Parts: sequence; structure tokens; C-alpha cells
Amino acid sequence: IVYGLLCAADGCPVAIEVFDGNTADPATLASQISKLKQRFGVSHVVLVGDRGMITHARISDDVKPAGLDWITALRAPSIKALAEAGALQLSLFDDRDMATITSPDYPDERLIVCRNPDLARERGRKRQDLLTATERDLAHIAAAVGRRRQPLRGAARIGIKVGVVLDRHKMAKHFDLAITDDSFRFARKTEAIAAEAMLDGIYVVRASLPADTLDDAGAVRAYKSLALVERAFRCLKTVDLQVRP
Repeated sequence: IVYGLLCAADGCPVAIEVFDGNTADPATLASQISKLKQRFGVSHVVLVGDRGMITHARISDDVKPAGLDWITALRAPSIKALAEAGALQLSLFDDRDMATITSPDYPDERLIVCRNPDLARERGRKRQDLLTATERDLAHIAAAVGRRRQPLRGAARIGIKVGVVLDRHKMAKHFDLAITDDSFRFARKTEAIAAEAMLDGIYVVRASLPADTLDDAGAVRAYKSLALVERAFRCLKTVDLQVRP
């Protein structure tokens, strides 16, 4: 089964519904919005949802036709595209860790770019740890291929072992690989790694509300309030009600 939980702005649970277990989260959205407006007599709804719930398709198909405003965030590939197009420049953060930009890809929306230095440091540390671990494990394979006695041979066999390492550390995109029947070489993609690192700690909140209705800081606070929903879910599943199997 799937539980749908609705929280007020302060994180207080106000409604819950149970759905069939094969129901995707976004598919529950339209019906719940209608119930919300009818049950609580709400005329203006601002939907705050994570990147998996309020997708581009969901905005076009359900949110806009229902006359709703929304606050959500961009996925990492979309943030990267903004940076490559020049709409997002790191010089925006010379004086503060929040800036508003616009993009023709998001008409009639505000894109509020935020930088979290602590998150940037943590992501950089994790990436470096994973890169180091990947290199260590790949070096073991390279040594097995290059050893004199009973060397590892066959592109397929080498590739399988390499695949296990890449799957374990999730760093395949950051390495160039060369595999033949009797050789194996690898190297970091230093430029790609540096480009990714430049966006560490940066997230983008997108909002349809005008600034005179909800300012930038308020929109960011609203998106971060999703943590209160997650807290309510934890109480539902584990801490208090313990409905999790």
C-alpha cells in the first residue's frame, strides 16, 4: 500500500489517505488537490513538493490546469544545463548565498539559486572518497591483468570485474577506461570532475508565485518545510505508529 500524507505549513498532519501499492506518487496529486480545496474550503492552493512529485509533466498536465501555484526544485541535470547556458553564474554568490535568476526554459517562474557551503564541503568530501576508492579497486584489477603469473585475460572477464567496481562506487561517469583482451587502463576525467564540483552545494528552488506574494527567502523556507513532512512520515512508519512492515 501507499500512504499519502498532507501537512500544513507548520508540519502538522491534517489528512491522510491509503492507495493501492502500485500507485505512483505523482498519480495521486490531482484527486488530492480537489479534495483539499473542497474539504478545507481553500481557494488559493500553493503546492510544495519535491522534485519527484512536482515534475515538469505534472505541472503541465495537472497543476497549471487546476489553477495552482507551486514551489519545487530543479534536478541536478537541469541545474547543470542552466550553468552551461550561462543563466547560472557562480559570481552571483560573491556577496550572499541566494540569488534570483530567470530562464526562457521556465517562463513566468522565479528560479531562486541557493548555495549551502556546508553541503558543498560534504559533497566534495564524499566525491573524493569515492574517487579514491574506485581508483584503488581499479588498480587491483590492472595489477591482475599485468602480473606475470596467471594474469587476468579476456576483455569480457576484465570488463565484468571493472563493472562490479563501478557499480559499487557509482563513479563510472568520472573515469575513462580502455579494455582489451590483455590490457586495462583507466584515468580520471579531471575536467568533468572539476565542472561537477563547481556546482557542489548549489540547489535551485522554482516558484510560480510572484515576489510580492512570497519573497525569495519565504519560497526557500517553504521548500525546506518538506522536511517537516518527512518527519511526520517517520513518526507514521517507525517512531510512533510503526506501520512499516
